[in-house]
Amino acid sequence: MKKRLFIPLGIFLLLLAGFVLFVKMHYFSTGEELVFEIKPGQTASEVAQNLKDEGVIKSRTWFKLILKLSSSAKDLKAGKYDLRKNMPSESVLNCIKSGKCLHLTKLTIPEGWRSEEIAEALATNNITNAQAFLDIVRKRDLEGQLFPSTYHFSENTPAWAVVDAMVAQYNKIIKPLFSQYKTDLSEKEVLTVASIVEREAIFHDERPKIAAVYLNRLKIGKRLEADPTVQYALGFNFRENRYWKKGLTYKDLRNPSPYNTYRYNGLPPGPIANPSYESVKAVLNPEPDFDALYFVADNTGRHDFSRTYNEHLIKKNKYRRKN
Repeated sequence: MKKRLFIPLGIFLLLLAGFVLFVKMHYFSTGEELVFEIKPGQTASEVAQNLKDEGVIKSRTWFKLILKLSSSAKDLKAGKYDLRKNMPSESVLNCIKSGKCLHLTKLTIPEGWRSEEIAEALATNNITNAQAFLDIVRKRDLEGQLFPSTYHFSENTPAWAVVDAMVAQYNKIIKPLFSQYKTDLSEKEVLTVASIVEREAIFHDERPKIAAVYLNRLKIGKRLEADPTVQYALGFNFRENRYWKKGLTYKDLRNPSPYNTYRYNGLPPGPIANPSYESVKAVLNPEPDFDALYFVADNTGRHDFSRTYNEHLIKKNKYRRKN
């Protein structure tokens, strides 16, 4: 009698174990990550088939059924999503509908880039249209306020959303500096000087000194004569296939652009790049009691500063001979 009971019980336990294993494999044993794309115009059937083909879901039929019962094909919005293999269909659908799994592209904007360089990087990474981005930046006069940082954007993000994200970072990180330090310059003027400092400096400890040099020149009405302003005026250099032309010539220094600080006194019309926190802070808090008016690169990426033009020429010739 007991043997007869053990046999059905054993079969039941085996079936139960099999069911538990099935549930575990089907619902909880998700696999490796993958980026799944829903293309514009795809039907629910096509999406379901692709999900199955890529191993994201087990059953195409089950996915379509829960989609029909709880949602609609409109919820399957075009885009790229971060999913895993062997996911429950319910989780996949919820993930896509909520946008929580939307795939984001990581993009780092280096300090000292001009808006055109940022626009090209955005377009190259399929984040937004370069011209639409530039149109907004120029209309709102935002050069200098596109904060250099690492961002995460989805593909085909509206240009205004990208701009707003960068300006929001500027407002969060840079804006507080203006209430922390007193200055006679306007916010735009500070950003303009800071953008020049950004293009000149490599080492953070030199930024306050370089800022002091340009502020000293402004104070006495001496032209800034900053190479980066000429580079900005020249724009894209096709021979070098880059912005910020190297090896400026005397012809370059005669460029009629109002940004050319070799030709015009005072500051250029606006920032020439998007400066870092350190460069903006350097302008607001320059090296104290630093009366240098000149500096020259010393072949190591650092600079040698001088109070007089004669001293500057001596140092310039010294480093030129070492090249």
